[in-house]
Amino acid sequence: MPIIIDRILDDLRNRYNTAITTINKEILLSYSAIIFIFILAYLVRIFAVIKPYEIILTANDPYSQYRAAIYIEEHGLAQFLSWVDNQTWYPEGRFWGRGFYLGTPISAVILHQITIFLGLDIPLMVVCYYQPALLGSITCIAIYFLGKELSNKKVGILAAFFLAISAGHLQRTIVGFFDNESMGILFLVLALYFYARSLRTGSVIITIISGICLGILSGSWGASTYVFNLIAIHTFALLILKKHSDRLFLSYGGTVLIGFFIMTLIPRNGPESIFATDALTCLAVLGLLTLAEIYRYINTFYDTTQIRARFKTFIPFIGIATVLVFIVLLVGGYLTNISSKFVTVLLPIFRDDAPILKSVSEHQIVTWATFFRNTGLLIFFLPLSIYYLYEKPTEKNILLLLFGITTIYFAGSMVRLALILAPAVSLLAAKAIDQTLLPFVLAFQERFALSRRKTRFIQPLSNEQTAIAFLFIGLLLLYAVGTAVDESAKSTQASSILTPVYTGNQIILGNDWQEAISWLDYHTGPKDVTASWWDYGYWISGTSNTTILVDNSTGNSTKIGNVGCLLVLNPPDSLKIAKMYDVTYIVLLVSDGVYQLDSDLGKVPWFIRIGAANGNIIQIDPDDYLEYDSRGQYIQGYVDKFYDSVFWSLFTGGGAPDETGVSTEVFERIKLYPPITDNAPATKGFSDTYAEYAQYYELAYRTTHRWIYIWRINWDIIPPGAITP
Repeated sequence: MPIIIDRILDDLRNRYNTAITTINKEILLSYSAIIFIFILAYLVRIFAVIKPYEIILTANDPYSQYRAAIYIEEHGLAQFLSWVDNQTWYPEGRFWGRGFYLGTPISAVILHQITIFLGLDIPLMVVCYYQPALLGSITCIAIYFLGKELSNKKVGILAAFFLAISAGHLQRTIVGFFDNESMGILFLVLALYFYARSLRTGSVIITIISGICLGILSGSWGASTYVFNLIAIHTFALLILKKHSDRLFLSYGGTVLIGFFIMTLIPRNGPESIFATDALTCLAVLGLLTLAEIYRYINTFYDTTQIRARFKTFIPFIGIATVLVFIVLLVGGYLTNISSKFVTVLLPIFRDDAPILKSVSEHQIVTWATFFRNTGLLIFFLPLSIYYLYEKPTEKNILLLLFGITTIYFAGSMVRLALILAPAVSLLAAKAIDQTLLPFVLAFQERFALSRRKTRFIQPLSNEQTAIAFLFIGLLLLYAVGTAVDESAKSTQASSILTPVYTGNQIILGNDWQEAISWLDYHTGPKDVTASWWDYGYWISGTSNTTILVDNSTGNSTKIGNVGCLLVLNPPDSLKIAKMYDVTYIVLLVSDGVYQLDSDLGKVPWFIRIGAANGNIIQIDPDDYLEYDSRGQYIQGYVDKFYDSVFWSLFTGGGAPDETGVSTEVFERIKLYPPITDNAPATKGFSDTYAEYAQYYELAYRTTHRWIYIWRINWDIIPPGAITP
């Protein structure tokens, strides 16, 4: 008897040790892979530092975020929420707390305070510079858990790896791109993860966390609208497929209600956001889900066959009544219209009617080349993954399927939305690879059982066939990794505020923008109003003491149109608008250094179109400025009034040959690039008709490489008759 007991104990001990060893190996491999992916993601995103480039924020929007972070850290969040900045959006000023997403600047302030607590003397600018790379790398860990929740660990690890090197994700998570997207994508992934997990477990705590993540997302990024509606569509699909349950009611209802509650507390959104049309769809789905649960509860006690038959006859009338109520509420002003930006995402054809939106390069419809660049070879796995998910429509598969299909559509509708496509593509590609290789794995492990009848007709998979399948997928992924890393390196270029300067046989990075902004900061004060196209508003206001009219988030489209008119009108009409806005300085980007189209010269058609569509002081007609062919198509040329404009006068008036030889060919090179054509006048400065106005404009500063001009309007010497009544 003792011998038998000893044998049993030894057997149990061996089994326990084997199980522990197996578990430890699996956990060790998984965690090692995640750590490796995190390090890889972070290194790729700080490639600009490794090159090295200056530690400087890139693009425009980050400077607005940086200014907000400075104010919050110095004055506190309470004062920021009531801050009216009179130096921005002159003369009405900008109410920052009411119209600004808080997530990004608050997160930077928290990180900075942590570094101070740890005794590290790191400036806030440096924290803001590295924050996007850190949050982007953490997102790769978050998508591992989302992939694991929606499928398994292998899918999670593959998805994390794909996202780490995704060109689409890298665009907005590299160092220096201190904007809403890096934090927004992180909480988008977290919200979907906790929503999917709460749907599986029915846990109240997980549901609360899901709602909190959705609420934080709504205070950090405008794309929270997409996540709200994604889970609403998912819930509606489960209702149609009769897959609703108590878990779905708890998960969806709790997530949406908590998310909406937090959203109403954020000043940018406010309580009125509940009555937005896109928010109403979420509440409508919640109402349908509630009715379905009530019906399901009643059905457990009573026979509802006759009730169902009668209800079907009233369905058309209920639908018509719902539509009528919706129209009445919308027309009566009780509901808020969907913003024009989201409308043009859903229906890109309407973008032609919104020149301000269409003028932004990242709002353009995506070309196939750009789409492929953002996804790489992973694009070829998308149809396969969609098939697998459609073939087995479980709760999780439907969520992933809807996530993939909607992001593919939206990313094709607008360039910048490649960012939300990146996590979806990573998950879909990982799912396709896992499902494709699964039969080979089972065959290799001899776990792919077939009945005797099937074995007569089906040749079993050999180890050689399995090896070939893995080798083929491996080589494909290896090539995908190579192309992705190459695109990643291209994505992590120098900050766009650093100007590539052509100096004969080489191109160098110049600091013209920093130089111009430093001059404005030193020579201007709060009472000096600076006019520029809105592209540069964040740069100028974020790091100088000057007052600006418009920037990248100006909601007053009329003022943007008036600034466009100010630039393209003739001097007497332009001075009238300048006088109304107390303009002292005009900033022009003469060239971006190498490519003339990225200068203000290439943006003039948008000055004209937006001025014609939105300006309300002096009306202009695009036909008087832009050249069209016989079919009425714009052919990238200017005519008539453009060459009498203040813009053309100032643009060419400061381009005298440089004795250093850096830019002696600037004016001659202008004609090599559209939209300037051969009919451009050879003279520089003001035309003969308006030559007398040249004395009223003074070239106050010209940067070292002569790419940025700052002109001063000498109001003291302008006689009253020079400004049209």
